[in-house]
Amino acid sequence: MQLVQPECVLSTRRLILQPILPLHASTLFADLQVPELYRFIPHNPPESKEVLEDKYTRWAKRQSADGTEIWLNYAVYCPSYSTYIGTVQATLYDSGKTYIAYEIFPRYWRQGFAQESCMALITHLLTGYKVSTVSALVDTRNEASWKLLESLSFQRSGVIENADEFKGEVSNEYIYEFHSTRQS
Repeated sequence: MQLVQPECVLSTRRLILQPILPLHASTLFADLQVPELYRFIPHNPPESKEVLEDKYTRWAKRQSADGTEIWLNYAVYCPSYSTYIGTVQATLYDSGKTYIAYEIFPRYWRQGFAQESCMALITHLLTGYKVSTVSALVDTRNEASWKLLESLSFQRSGVIENADEFKGEVSNEYIYEFHSTRQS
């Protein structure tokens, strides 16, 4: 598994996806404190800017120390708002599995930014990394998230019962997959 242009910037009509660097921590920290982002995921807001900077320092290596994972993490910038509106990421495993995740800050929800930024990331995975299947796991209670995946032509392929327990509740997860229609 080899990194392909790990520092390339991805662009769409309205957005610029910048590879996350430690310097993004101070810019993204405040928006990552919003509790709504964590309703359906077993994480909490970063404890401090320093903790977030340490995380982004690890991510800036773009792969795990043992080389079995590639990490493509992007800060999503919206020029028309002159600000960052969220993050998107992909993890490619040496097993051939590829997963995406996304978080758009609540004040920018329902404007099509998640769909646009995820499509840019998926296109990069298909063309740059030649993946044939992209997967995502989503809490079954997070209707907005699974509807987003369906709008991107992901198909629900299964459910993981009792996938996690957090914030006092049991979480079930849908498995979604996007299959490339390109012929090899």
